[in-house]
Amino acid sequence: MSLIQKIGYIRRDLNILHSWCKCQSGMGQMHNSRYAFNRTHKWFKHSVILSPNPTITQGYWDERVFRLGNRIYPEWDCALLCHYGLGGHMKPHTDHVVFHFFTVLVNIGYCTFRIGNEEHLLDDGQVISFNSNIPHELLPVSSERASLTFRRIHSIYIPN
Repeated sequence: MSLIQKIGYIRRDLNILHSWCKCQSGMGQMHNSRYAFNRTHKWFKHSVILSPNPTITQGYWDERVFRLGNRIYPEWDCALLCHYGLGGHMKPHTDHVVFHFFTVLVNIGYCTFRIGNEEHLLDDGQVISFNSNIPHELLPVSSERASLTFRRIHSIYIPN
């Protein structure tokens, strides 16, 4: 049994999604990350600063993200848009304890995603889910690539 589940594809609006990704402002850097390289990011709905004591604040609002998230993962609390430049990658890691393990990822571009001992070539527009408690990584990309990842935040971390 595979460690990822193939949910489907974004097909009809894929070109619009590519254009939307390229025109995003407010993309942050991860200067001190030990895992992500040549990557910028932007949080939607809730913004999460990962540290031993994570900080959760209001993220950006975007109708497109909200509609997509509600369609593919109705219980989502935050979405992370990541843009990887040429050679961008992520080292093997598990996600922070602030997040529920179930993760839904929309791949925008092409990449090789490794989880456990499995390597998966992800197609442009492919939507997958996986357990983010299992070590996973993004191998260096050979062209620009983006992803939009939807997660739940454990309720004890969400401010009232």
